[in-house]
Amino acid sequence: MTRILMVLTVFCSVNYKSFSQTVEPSTAVTKNTLQIEIESLYAVQKENNVKLTSWSIPSALFRFGLFDGAEIQVNTPIIKEELWENDHLVHSLNKFDDIQVGFSINLWKEKNILPETSLMIRAILPTDSEFKISKLGKICSINFSNSITEKWSLNYNLGYAIETDNTKAGFYIANLSYNFSDKIHFFAENFGDFNNSKLISYNLNIGGGYNFSDNCAFDVSIANGINHNLFYVGGILTFIIDTKKH
Repeated sequence: MTRILMVLTVFCSVNYKSFSQTVEPSTAVTKNTLQIEIESLYAVQKENNVKLTSWSIPSALFRFGLFDGAEIQVNTPIIKEELWENDHLVHSLNKFDDIQVGFSINLWKEKNILPETSLMIRAILPTDSEFKISKLGKICSINFSNSITEKWSLNYNLGYAIETDNTKAGFYIANLSYNFSDKIHFFAENFGDFNNSKLISYNLNIGGGYNFSDNCAFDVSIANGINHNLFYVGGILTFIIDTKKH
């Protein structure tokens, strides 16, 4: 599975109140707040006569505010995969995929054209039977956000990932969001990965969501590969819990 599909399994909220998109937030959840994001995603990749389908059934991301400006994160993806060749199923499995554990910390707030910025670092823990420290993966990204108007915002990430098989790639995500109202929001997003010599893949994602309350939201999105054959559709339900009240 490519780096892009890994990124897709970690949909995250843009701010405390809700938005559930692939872009990573530039601000942490508040102190003593637990944010739970339950996501299901169906993706199809094709190359020549080979097709890979992947379905998260579902995956969960947990974010907890240690103090204002810092949070810890745990991502636990459950994946069903099927590999097809010449329209014949050659491989199928359900698996508890590699776990991601890490943190995000705010670096500074937005000021004029200076974007709000955070640093996110995660370790990728392999879940196979031959666990070795040398197989640990890593994700590091700098996450930015600019408020254009009261309704429009630009959110963007730039990062680098080392997979558990030692595959390495940089990645970017650029997200333009529009708040139609306090309840309804829409977004358009471009994301991709690259190495030292070329842009490996880039994709377009559009979607929107509804905020049932300040503590619950649902988002849907659909994406298509621009320079390669990738399609996905997904949804995510986000819950926010103030642990001090429980």
